[in-house]
Amino acid sequence: MPLQRPPSTQRPIQCLIRRRLCGLLFLSLPLSACGHFAGDAEPANLQKASNADICEQQWLLESLVVDGREHKTRMFWQKMWRDRPYLTCDKLGFVRGSAGSNPYLGKFDLSDSGNIHWLKPPKISRMGERRESSELETDYLLALPRVDSASRQGDVLVLHGSDGTRVEFQRSSEAPPPAP
Repeated sequence: MPLQRPPSTQRPIQCLIRRRLCGLLFLSLPLSACGHFAGDAEPANLQKASNADICEQQWLLESLVVDGREHKTRMFWQKMWRDRPYLTCDKLGFVRGSAGSNPYLGKFDLSDSGNIHWLKPPKISRMGERRESSELETDYLLALPRVDSASRQGDVLVLHGSDGTRVEFQRSSEAPPPAP
């Protein structure tokens, strides 16, 4: 006859196993969403953006991911609003704004399905005296030409690149003051 543990010792082991499995399941739920923001899939509540959804509006940078580097809104951005990158465009596809320290200009074609094709990648324009670029400005100007689709949810605009580049903007009713 095989040896069996008395029922009193089996029950705590079963409870311990159940608690550990439940704990692993509980911990895995938040982690399962992590890949969702890395560009693997688009959130269901984001919709493809068209030219009419984006252009003729002011978009302030909220976050940026390019080549594994991430920039997020910080208190510094709130205090130095004029140094915060922003984007505007017009019906002809001209994209302009500030990259943080310097103004930029580019041109894209945005389809009704939200696909972006850059006709002229954004570059620092030669208006006024050029200021030294920050790391944020360099990454912002690196990221914009890499995006190939646009999605929008309310006041949030998300530009995606097939290489994992992600640029997120918040709609603003007013433009930052021009850099001195």
